[in-house]
This record gives sequence, C-alpha cells and structure tokens, in this order.
Amino acid sequence: MIQAIGDALAFRGRLTRLGYWRWQMALVVISAMIAYGAVAVAISGGPRWLSALVFAPMVIAVIAAVGVVARRLQDRGRGVAWLLLFLLAPWGLAALSVWLSEGPAFLEHSWAGPTSLAVGLLSLLFNLWAFVEIGLLRGHPGPNRFGPPPE
Repeated sequence: MIQAIGDALAFRGRLTRLGYWRWQMALVVISAMIAYGAVAVAISGGPRWLSALVFAPMVIAVIAAVGVVARRLQDRGRGVAWLLLFLLAPWGLAALSVWLSEGPAFLEHSWAGPTSLAVGLLSLLFNLWAFVEIGLLRGHPGPNRFGPPPE
C-alpha cells in the first residue's frame, strides 16, 4: 500500500485505465471522509482551526490525483503539457465565461451573453475531451518514452 501511494505521488511511470479508475474511486472515498470529518468537527462546535486542520490531508489527496492523471497521460504517450492543458484550459474558460456573464461587459455589450455561453460550452468540450483521453482510451500498446507498458 505504501508503495502504491509512493507511485501516485512520484509522477513517473505509466498507469492502465483500470488502475486509473481504481485510484479515482479511492481518492473520492478519501476526499469524502476528509470532508465528513471537517463537517463533523464544525457541527460539534469545535474550533474553526481544528475544522481547517482536518482538511490538511486533502493536499496530499490532490497531489496524488494529479500524479495519477499524469501517469495515465504518460501511458497514452502524452507529456506534462497535456496535463496543464486539461487542468488549466477548462478552469480558465469557465472563469472567462463567468466574468463575461456577470462582469461589466455583460451590462455594456450585447455580445457578452452569447460569447459567455460559447466560452462555457468550449470549457465543457475540453472537460469531455480530457475525460475521453484519460479515462476511456487505451494506452500505448508497447514501450514509449515514459517506460514499459504497465502490468
């Protein structure tokens, strides 16, 4: 188990689709337990700093999630630039969409509403592309620049 956690945090090597989905399910369960612990502390009337402290392991879970995605992309033959694309593009486009729909441009220009919708849909398409690329497509069948195929 310790070896598996070290592999997720190492950002090197390759990961099969099944391994990716196993890690995602484990990280969802871990994140839910962390969130439940923080809510339980807050509801019980504990100090706020203790409720915030419960979230500290979430940093490790997020790093592990990014590591798992990086390893899965490496199995597909993709580098770290793809990880940045799949993480930053949807978030940046969603932020732009919100700014266009709620910012001063929306009040001053008639094109802001339709543009906001188009940018939001583009963000959705990036997320869908990432889901298919990372979670559904097979990895490179043989060795690639990131190592031998996973077992």
